[in-house]
This record gives sequence, structure tokens and C-alpha cells, in this order.
Amino acid sequence: MRRCGVIALAFFAVVAPASAATKLVVTGHGWGHGVGMSQWGAYGYARHGWSWQRILGHYYPGTQVAPAPLSRVRVLLAVSQQHAAVGCAGALKVSDATGRTYALHPGSYSVGRALVLPVGHRRVHVAGPRHAHHESFAVVPVRRALRSPLVFDCPSAPLTWNGRAYHGVLVIRRGGKRLSVVNSLALDDYVRGVVGGEMPDRWSMAALEAQAVAARSYALATLHPSSHFDLFSDTRSQVYGGVGYETERTNLAVQRTAGRVLTWHGRVATTFFFSTSGGRTADVREVWPALGDIPYLRSVSDPYDVSSPHHTWHVVLPGSDLPAGRLTVRRAADGRVTVVDIGSHRIPATTFREKLGLQSTWFDVGELSLAPDTTRVRYGKDVTLDARVAGIPGARLERRIGAGAWKRLKTVSGADEVDVQPRAHTLYRLRVGEIVGPEVNVDVAPRLSVAPTGADVLTGGVEPASHGAISVWRLVGGTWKLVARPHLGAGGTFRAPLRLRAGNYRVEVADDGRYASATANLHVSPRLLARFRH
Repeated sequence: MRRCGVIALAFFAVVAPASAATKLVVTGHGWGHGVGMSQWGAYGYARHGWSWQRILGHYYPGTQVAPAPLSRVRVLLAVSQQHAAVGCAGALKVSDATGRTYALHPGSYSVGRALVLPVGHRRVHVAGPRHAHHESFAVVPVRRALRSPLVFDCPSAPLTWNGRAYHGVLVIRRGGKRLSVVNSLALDDYVRGVVGGEMPDRWSMAALEAQAVAARSYALATLHPSSHFDLFSDTRSQVYGGVGYETERTNLAVQRTAGRVLTWHGRVATTFFFSTSGGRTADVREVWPALGDIPYLRSVSDPYDVSSPHHTWHVVLPGSDLPAGRLTVRRAADGRVTVVDIGSHRIPATTFREKLGLQSTWFDVGELSLAPDTTRVRYGKDVTLDARVAGIPGARLERRIGAGAWKRLKTVSGADEVDVQPRAHTLYRLRVGEIVGPEVNVDVAPRLSVAPTGADVLTGGVEPASHGAISVWRLVGGTWKLVARPHLGAGGTFRAPLRLRAGNYRVEVADDGRYASATANLHVSPRLLARFRH
């Protein structure tokens, strides 16, 4: 049974003034698709004394432990290769499509698309002393082209491909002008190359054993028997790293569960696994509806994955990352999101997760938006901040003046208009715990006054006192001309001696990093000059 949750968000990055700042806050639980065994959850159960059989029985209810029906697998390591470097510390054997087998000396061999290797020999005459009675010959290697596919084997040591070691044999196959590389090996040797890459080897043995059985089962349940390989070496199957992934403890876990898989009604179970559930696994019907109802892949409680760094998480995104419109999330019974609707856009949760780089589909979307009614104000005037908080409790409005510390002003929920009176360049922001929301900057310009106090002097003041430079300009023939640079006194006053003329003047104080620049205009009339001179 599904339940729906609705979060109505107006994405102000589209409809608000340019001065607005909006951030979306996505808070979530877990990492991965959520179906099957949670690896961190298995680790938690193992620490609570559970055996690997009990752990797997919890995550895959109703399955049975049984012998593996297959003992060998073929893993695709690479495709579309121009050449492959194959080697071994011991003597090698290579066979081709003709069925012939050739011996190769220890070392590394570069195989190109012509499949040429030094597998032939011929006798070469060696010149001896002039009066020798017997001819001398030497046997030298001859390079020959072989027929695809080539099978490399090294009985005494692991083979290497491009510097990485692998058990079993390596099969080089030519397709057109490119090569593919397949590692054919025993099933448990394959599992040894998976477990060490899936779990830290320091984890409890029961967790490692559970991982070994899950990896073995998943491999056999997802084979490609009609192809020239069975499994991919990456996340399309499960990540396989060969000998390089093996450790003593992970190999022991494979050995102690050797050849064991989980089955459902006699068939190997598809044992999906992932990193972290966040407290509950997902139902396969909600994550991958096309797979249908798989009874052993239902949602189960997962209380012991709290040690995972991904148990809870958050992502902060600019509001412009999503289209404008009302946002609605539809949830499954386990709490995970199945569909996201934004306006007329319907987005599957898995797509939404992929596009935004989210760790899982168990998430909530909130919004923090902050918009001042102006980004520049005269000293002593108020600014109204339009603060909006949706889907996130405990947001607080903070301010910082210059390079000072952030100071809490008030707690905000819903929509709130907050009047503030900045005293200098000030940053305002919304914050929820460690989540830093949008920041907006308000510049404060000082009050600037100027007046002629005689025919040859201008006086004025800057409040509050600024460290910005003062300049006086006169409009001459349509162009502003600098006529004075008075000094600003400690009290914020200045005096500019200059012979005044009738016309327009402008006084400027520059931005000093604390206060913004300010300008005052002055018109000097002939009547005013005449009055000063009489």
C-alpha cells in the first residue's frame, strides 16, 4: 500500500527578484538502491552476534542455503582493446581456435589485433670455424598469427592482464579490429575477487561470510550464458578486481562458505545488495517494478546500520537546478520516494536521484529562500528580509558584519518578513544545523551632506565616518571635472577650499570596505554666489 507525501515549494529562483537567494535542501537516508542486503546493516548484525546464515535469512526471507549448481564463470574484463598485455612469472601455454597449444617462456606478451605471438621455431645455420667438420645450427623463435580466440594459461602462478593478476585463464577474442578480454575461472576464485572490494576486511567474519554467499548467489543468478562471457567486471554485475582485491580474511570468508548459495524454490536467488539502508530496506516492487513481485526481496527493518557514514545525509542545491512549479513526492510504504512531480514534469525517483547525485531515493526536499527588499540602503534605514522555509524545521536567520562572526537573529519557519537595520556591509543567511542556506548581501552607504559656507569653500560630513576618499567634481561643458580632494577628519567632516562658480557640483565618498560609496549633488546658483560676495 502506498502513501503520498506532498511538499509544496515555490521555486523562487524563477519567480523572485534577482536579489533573492534560494537553496533546495535534500535530506535523506542510506546509500544505494535499497533492495536486498544492506552491507552496513549486515556489519551491525554481525557485531550483535548473528551468524551469516541468520543475517542472510533476515535480508532474504524464505531463501534456503544450497550447493552452487555451477563451478566456473567467465568474466568480461575489457572490450574494444587495441592490444592486451598478458604475462606470467611462470611458463605459459596458449591455444587458439585450431586446438593447438603452444609453449611460451615466462614474461609479458603484447597481443595486437593480428594475434601474432612467438610460438614457432626454425633451425638457423650458424657459421663455425673454417676447418670445422660439422655444421652448426641454432633454433630461433618465429612469430606466427594465431586464430581467435586465444586462451592463455599459467599453471604455476596467476596470469596478469595489463599488470593486474587473475586466477584461471585469460581468453583474448578478436571482434573486427578490436579485442575483448575474458577471465575464465573457478566460481570461488571469482568470489574472492569480489568480497575484498565490497567490504573492508577488518569487518566481522559473519558479515564477510554473508557477503561471500550474496556475491556468489548474485553472480549465478545473473549469468549471460548465451554470450561469450557470463558476467561483467563492473557494477553492471558486481565489481571484480581479481587477485588484487584478495585479503587473508576475505579469502577465509569465501573458504568457510565455499560453494554455498541462496535458493528460492530450487533456483538461485537474485541477492541484490548495497551499502546502507538508513534503517529499512526497500521493496523491489517499488524500486524496479518491471521485476515484479519477488517475495524474498521485500522491505525489512534494518536497525543496525547506524555506524554507516551514509545513514543520514543532506545535499544543498541552488534553486535553479530544478524547474519552477509545485513539487510533490510520492512515497512507498517503506518511506522511499517513487515519483517526483514538479509542475507538469513527472520524474521517476531513480532518475531524480541520478540527475541530482543523491545517495538514495529515501529523501525529503526542503527549501530555504531569502530575499531583501533592497540590496543597498542608507545608513540608519531598515531593510525587510523575505525569509521562507519549507520542509526544514529549526531554521535560523543569522547576520555577519564584515569579517566578523555570525550572530543569530531569530528562528524562522514558514514565511516571515523580518525588518533589520544593517550598520555596515552585512551578510544575512539562513542556517539549519550544519546546513548553510542562501546568503544575501546588503550594502550600507553613509549619509553624505555638503553645502557652501562661502564663495570659496565647501564643507560637509559623512555619517558614520568612512575611510573612503572624498572627491569634489564640477560639471563643465557636459563633462565632470575633478576640482578638489579634501581630507576627511576623524569626526567625519571635511572642508574643500575652492573658488565656487555657478553650476552643478558632485561630492563622492569611495567604498572603504565597510561602507559603500555615496554621492551628494549640489547646485550653486548665481544668486547664492552674489549673496556670499556681498
